[in-house]
Amino acid sequence: MALFRRCFAAVVILLFALPIIAAAQKDESAPSSSKDLELKACGPEDKEVKYVADTDKGTHPTGTPAADTALIYVIRSTMLGNKVQSKLAVDGEWKGVNRGNNYFFFTLKPGEHYFCARAENRSVLVLTVEAGKTYYLAQRIHMGAWKARTDLVAVDDADGQKELAKAHPSTWTAK
Repeated sequence: MALFRRCFAAVVILLFALPIIAAAQKDESAPSSSKDLELKACGPEDKEVKYVADTDKGTHPTGTPAADTALIYVIRSTMLGNKVQSKLAVDGEWKGVNRGNNYFFFTLKPGEHYFCARAENRSVLVLTVEAGKTYYLAQRIHMGAWKARTDLVAVDDADGQKELAKAHPSTWTAK
């Protein structure tokens, strides 16, 4: 019976100690709250880029994934809120903007990245990308209080290619 009590006590102590040990070993670079996560993805509000956006209906460029980078497509495949811009930042750096039925693409170094889509709200996505692969991010749009709201989601290759085929390239200049 004494052996059982000792084993039981050891299990109880481990159950309480493991979360404390895990918290002590937590990666300090990882955001600890949703505000920290949003800041890491979107950057500070005073650094947000304002764009003048348009659509290029004459071409349909695509990227080619390089061996040392990942290719990222950002697609907004709906016409809902057509003129409302939905911007995208990665790791606090603004990359571009879409309007209705638009897309753009860029490359990233492999590793974990923090993506931020911005319309009336901010939507954050954490994604680990691998070199030589292609990723499709969809800016899903729905009605907001004053303008369109966005949800940023990763979609599989088949859905991404289908949405990309229907969209037109986005063009923009920073104000």
